[in-house]
Amino acid sequence: MTTTNEIIKADKELQDGAPKAALELLRHQLSLHPNSPETLTELGKVNAALGRNEAATIYFQQALKIKPHSLEANKGLAKLKLQKNPKEALEILLKLAKSYPRDAQTLVDLGVSYDLVGQYTNAQEAYHQAMYIDPMLISAQSNLGLSYAFSGHYDEALALLAPLASTTDTSTPKIRNNFALAQYLAGYRLEAKKTLLQDMSGDEANIVLKSFSQLSPHLFSSK
Repeated sequence: MTTTNEIIKADKELQDGAPKAALELLRHQLSLHPNSPETLTELGKVNAALGRNEAATIYFQQALKIKPHSLEANKGLAKLKLQKNPKEALEILLKLAKSYPRDAQTLVDLGVSYDLVGQYTNAQEAYHQAMYIDPMLISAQSNLGLSYAFSGHYDEALALLAPLASTTDTSTPKIRNNFALAQYLAGYRLEAKKTLLQDMSGDEANIVLKSFSQLSPHLFSSK
């Protein structure tokens, strides 16, 4: 079944930051086509955006029962598993990367899963592969910088993340947070706080810095 106009509209609503509007469109679509893997996958994406992870997981799983090799459903399920079970996510993404070797975002997600299980060299290789496919993919560059920081290569991390965090067309709160984490791990605590203060209050920055301090003791245990 081809993707319908309603699903395209719903995905645009989601990309525009209106997941609830997307959900309303998809509810109607689901009533018409309850076994459409495209509709079920989009419902998974929308529920994930709303933080309804259990519902999102069910929708992705339902889509995969109908279309087991769906790129989008597998990616959606893997991203959810990254939060709770990185090893399971890694298994999904390794299979997906073999089936879709030219999908750059799958390789980025694979890199994230490697980072989360402490396999930093494999993570960095995955990010580099993604960048060969799409040199302008900012998520690959940002996550590569963070992986360098996790593995103790601070100079490489800061050199990669500093321009991303300071250039108008690439700088986002997430990238600035990654840069602050790299600064913190490299020992530049005051600079890390200054970076965080671009997006939050002093009290909020102190909370984030505390979370950084809780991360650092175990980051290098599997180098």
